Amino acid sequence: MTTLRNLAIIATLLTLCPAAADRVVTTRKNLKPAETAPTPETSHTYDTLVSPTGAVRFCGYEKTIRASKETLFIENKTDSAISSISLTIEYIDNAGRQIHRRSLRQTTDIPPHQTRRYDIRSWDTQKTYYYKNGEQPRKSATPYDIRITTDTIFIQPCTR
Repeated sequence: MTTLRNLAIIATLLTLCPAAADRVVTTRKNLKPAETAPTPETSHTYDTLVSPTGAVRFCGYEKTIRASKETLFIENKTDSAISSISLTIEYIDNAGRQIHRRSLRQTTDIPPHQTRRYDIRSWDTQKTYYYKNGEQPRKSATPYDIRITTDTIFIQPCTR
């Protein structure tokens, strides 16, 4: 009988011990960010142009029916390097109706008065559309045209 009572007491103590353990706090309090001196890599000066007219030119676009990416060429017509561009692409069928529209921001590095090629993920995941000025596929597919507008460009001003 004593052994049974001792086992019951030990079992009770074992179940109560973890509940009575002190809570361990692992977060540190009163932390402050470290002060760092700006380096040439981190101290960029950027400027923003909203809906700039004539600052960039889209001079090429391609998407075949089987492509998972769309290719476009962006020409920088400013005297400053472009570091990022926000644009809206509107996809239009032959009747002039909107099929799809999307806005995206592309990180770039386009020096002044130069052109760069960019590949973006295609909106046509089913691969049933092709660009009307591109190669016409053998299988049945729907042609479309595009309209690209520049929303914002982020430039690095010249340091002359």
